[in-house]
Amino acid sequence: MSSRLPEFIDPRRLASQGGGYSGTVKLADLPRLSEALLDTAGNAGFSLEFYRDNRNRARIKGEVRAELVLECQRCLEALVLPVDAVLDLAVIQVPEEADRLPESVDPVWVEEDTLRLLDLVEDELILAIPQVPRHEPDDCGTGSYTPAQEEMVSQGQEDDASDRPNPFAVLAGLKSDK
Repeated sequence: MSSRLPEFIDPRRLASQGGGYSGTVKLADLPRLSEALLDTAGNAGFSLEFYRDNRNRARIKGEVRAELVLECQRCLEALVLPVDAVLDLAVIQVPEEADRLPESVDPVWVEEDTLRLLDLVEDELILAIPQVPRHEPDDCGTGSYTPAQEEMVSQGQEDDASDRPNPFAVLAGLKSDK
């Protein structure tokens, strides 16, 4: 397995040769991923192997590891998300080929003969990010109130409910007029 990374690879040729790559990349060097991160410090490690399966399809197996710093959508504080993504990909040329793949295999569409290696790593990291990143309620800044804060919150909710007019009061009046 090579640690010197080319920018573009031919996955079909590498699969025929049985090649592979491993290495690290700075998170700051992955522009699409960087947009989603609160902090771009750190690296992502990856290991990719290319081979042909029993149906002669070009396949990519490997893993991508990183610690991503995201913004918690509950408390807006830093959330460290450890990622250890396992890849099992089949290289396809047309979208219809994806329908013939086993469910455990994801397609990677390579229309031309080349694929940007770091795009593959970046895509896997992006896919690992939850739609709404957030801490567990007990770990989140908004998830734990002191007893005094809880009393204030519940008292505020009771006060709000008693001050508001009932939106169905008009309907009650219409019903009693008949």
